[in-house]
Amino acid sequence: MKNDNPRVIRTKGYLKEALIELLTTTSFENITIKAICQKAAVNRSTFYAYYTCPRDLIEEIEQDIISQLPDYKPTDQKPFFLSMKQLMEYIRKNRNTFYILLTSSADRSFGEQIIAAVMDKYDELANFRNIDDKEMSFIFVINGVVGIIREWIEKGFQMSVDRITYLIIDMAFRSVGLDPQIAYKTN
Repeated sequence: MKNDNPRVIRTKGYLKEALIELLTTTSFENITIKAICQKAAVNRSTFYAYYTCPRDLIEEIEQDIISQLPDYKPTDQKPFFLSMKQLMEYIRKNRNTFYILLTSSADRSFGEQIIAAVMDKYDELANFRNIDDKEMSFIFVINGVVGIIREWIEKGFQMSVDRITYLIIDMAFRSVGLDPQIAYKTN
């Protein structure tokens, strides 16, 4: 159930910021509810009003991010490249959160969730005859893209958004036998 109460949104925001900040110095396994509450300047009962454990909080942070990802539909009149570029801009804009979530021990599957949310759209562009080939290709692409994004973040976004987007599309599409040029065409 979504709560649009500004006070609830603000309080949850404090808790999320506190957890992200704690993850910069502490492994997820060692973060306590007490530490989150102290950092957020809220009491434990407030935490428990919204979450049962830190895992619930990190999952909500992840879902918040995934819900903000740009959407791509093959029927759109915009190229896939623009959706990927929006994602890269979103990552750069939210660099601290992405850095922590992609490099910390909080949730190793987070990067995969993000890329899967965007890259599953290329599934409609690919024409796999074998479901096993499709699955393995998808795993290969996701892990490669997550690795590139981690490196991009760790190097302080030295490459432009356009350049990193081009490289990701080029490598991802070629690895599954697709012509990367289709990512730049409108339908």
